[in-house]
Amino acid sequence: MKDKQTPPQKSSHEAIEQQPLVSASLDDFTSTVVHDLQAPLRSLTMFTELLAQEYQDELDEKGQQYLDRISHSGLRMQTLVEDLLAFSRAGVGEQTWMKVDLNQTIELVKADLQSAIASTAAQITVNKLPQILINPKDIHQLFQNLIENALKFCDRAPEISISVVAQGEEWLFTVEDNGIGIAPEFQSEIFEIFKRLYPADIYPGSGMGLAICQKIITRYNGTIWVESVVGKGSTFNFTIPINLCPQSPTAKIV
Repeated sequence: MKDKQTPPQKSSHEAIEQQPLVSASLDDFTSTVVHDLQAPLRSLTMFTELLAQEYQDELDEKGQQYLDRISHSGLRMQTLVEDLLAFSRAGVGEQTWMKVDLNQTIELVKADLQSAIASTAAQITVNKLPQILINPKDIHQLFQNLIENALKFCDRAPEISISVVAQGEEWLFTVEDNGIGIAPEFQSEIFEIFKRLYPADIYPGSGMGLAICQKIITRYNGTIWVESVVGKGSTFNFTIPINLCPQSPTAKIV
C-alpha cells in the first residue's frame, strides 16, 4: 500500500459539479417503476422454481440448461431491481438529523456483514471515530458499501482500516484495504451508476454500490475519491463538513 498522500482540496461546489444530482422527480419515477417491476419478477422466479421442482424428471439436459438460465437471469434481474430501488432512495426524502456515534455505526455494519467477514477471515481495524449530526441510515449505507467492496474485491484475507482526521472545516474519513486495487484510468469512473470493472460471474453485483456512496456524500456537500495501486489495495476517502447545518425547510433534528 502506498504512503498516504494529502487529499486533494476540492470545494463542495466542485464536488457537486463532478457528479450532478439526480432530480427528485427522476428518483420518484425510478422508485415507482422499480416497485412495479418487483411483482412480475417475483412471479417469474416463483414459477421457475415450481417448474424445476415438479418437472425436473421430465426435462432433458438441454431443457434443464434452459431452465437454469431463466432462473439465473431472473435472480440477476431481481438483484438489479433491488439495487435500483436502493439507489433511488439513497440521499433523498425528508432529512432527519441525529447525533450519531460512528463507532456504533461501524459495529452495526460489521454485524450486518458478519458472514462475509467470517468467511474471508477479514481483519477490520477502526480508529476512534467522532459523533456527528447526520442521517443514520445514510452514514450506515455509506460505510456498509465501502466495507462490503473491500471484502469482495480482495484475493487474500482482507485487511481493512478505518480512520478519520479533522482537516480544516471538514472530517476526512479513509477506508483502506489490501485488495486487488483499481487502475488509474478507472478511478474516477467507478462512482458512475452501473459501472463494472469485472464480469458479474467473477465479482457479483450490479455496480451501484459506489454510485450510492457518491449520491449520499453529495447530499452532505462532501467529496469522495479513491487512491489505489493495482495488486496492493485501495484507500477510499470522503469528506463531510464538521459543522453540518440542516438547510432544507423539511429537515428536522431528533
